[in-house]
Amino acid sequence: MIEYFFQKENNIIQQIEIKGHALYAVKNKDIVCASVSTAIILTMNAIELFGLQKKVTFQLKQGYFSLNLLETDEIVNNLLTNLEYSLKDLNKTYSKYLQEKK
Repeated sequence: MIEYFFQKENNIIQQIEIKGHALYAVKNKDIVCASVSTAIILTMNAIELFGLQKKVTFQLKQGYFSLNLLETDEIVNNLLTNLEYSLKDLNKTYSKYLQEKK
């Protein structure tokens, strides 16, 4: 199962942790893992495209992603909020494989 956690302060996402494997299907056919990975990559690509990568630190490796906010920025927060919404939408359909950690 993939677990995800978003820590907020005053409605600003400060920290994210996403870890685990969905085990929805065999490797390279797991649409849940692929969807989560794609959402993360799109978010990080957008942060880089806007030149905002110095406002965050992150770690990305197989089965694990974490991000810490270094400097508050409206665009970064909107992108991270979009990632959160994407994972919550996936969770509605695939709750057996993806869970929000409180």
